[in-house]
Amino acid sequence: MPPAAHSARARAMDAVLLRALDSGRVDGPALFARLFADVPMRRLLRFLDGRTGLFEDLSVGLRTPIGPMLRSAAELPRLPRRPSD
Repeated sequence: MPPAAHSARARAMDAVLLRALDSGRVDGPALFARLFADVPMRRLLRFLDGRTGLFEDLSVGLRTPIGPMLRSAAELPRLPRRPSD
């Protein structure tokens, strides 16, 4: 099996974001508009590619709706998982 394309931390952050969007806790267009307006472009593109470190991840995360994102993160372990192929 080939190695994962992104780190476990990047995959976990993706899962939180997707859950927050799917649950309607965050408005996708508003979230991305804010990120692109508030985060330096190079940092944001590295973040979206999964090539940032913990400090940069936190600096991007602080520009998201923190309460809804934390709620989404807290409920992820309790959600049923689909079996992988």
